[in-house]
Amino acid sequence: MKNVIPMEPAKSAVTKSDIPSNAVRLIDRMFVRLKSIFPAWKQAFDSEIEYNETKQVWLEELFKAGVVNPQSLKRGLDLAAKSESPFFPSVGQFITWCSEDYHELGLPNEAELYQRYNTFLGYARFNRDEFQYRSKVEFWLLKNLYEKCKKKSEEDTLKTIPKLLTEVAEKVRSNFPFEDIPKMIPAKPSFYDKAKADKARDSLMAMMKGKGALQ
Repeated sequence: MKNVIPMEPAKSAVTKSDIPSNAVRLIDRMFVRLKSIFPAWKQAFDSEIEYNETKQVWLEELFKAGVVNPQSLKRGLDLAAKSESPFFPSVGQFITWCSEDYHELGLPNEAELYQRYNTFLGYARFNRDEFQYRSKVEFWLLKNLYEKCKKKSEEDTLKTIPKLLTEVAEKVRSNFPFEDIPKMIPAKPSFYDKAKADKARDSLMAMMKGKGALQ
């Protein structure tokens, strides 16, 4: 049975003008590698036209997923080479292969970061130093995500998270010196002693009464 790659994906907001030329070259080279990895690749395409159309679909979907970079594509190709299937993979499968296993680096995945960010928003404006950060890396992630997305839509935030995780993953690998988590600002010490104040008030009242009796 022919391994069919869908040719009618969901409509994308990505246009050709959004995609840099170096990304196109990366995908061209990647497809050459994929054809050598999967010997039955020809069964996925009926014609050269279909092959080129599929490559354009992949380019758009990989671009949307934020994996059109040498590191992510190399990760995908390495895992593709370990696949036992001779058939050309779907774009969704390849995106999964390209995606980082953030837990191996001690990082949250996209869903976990989004959940933590929503919790952080309750502290972000006025009392962010009271938020219980789990690590220096999480502090960096939440601070930068807030700065980038505080005035943007939820959709924009969801698009930013994968890019930010890719960036922080590279920092973790390079032993980047993340800044320390700010300490909670302590409450200002109070110099008001109620007992002493009450005693002083009583003494003052007694003195005033004494003066009144002498008049």
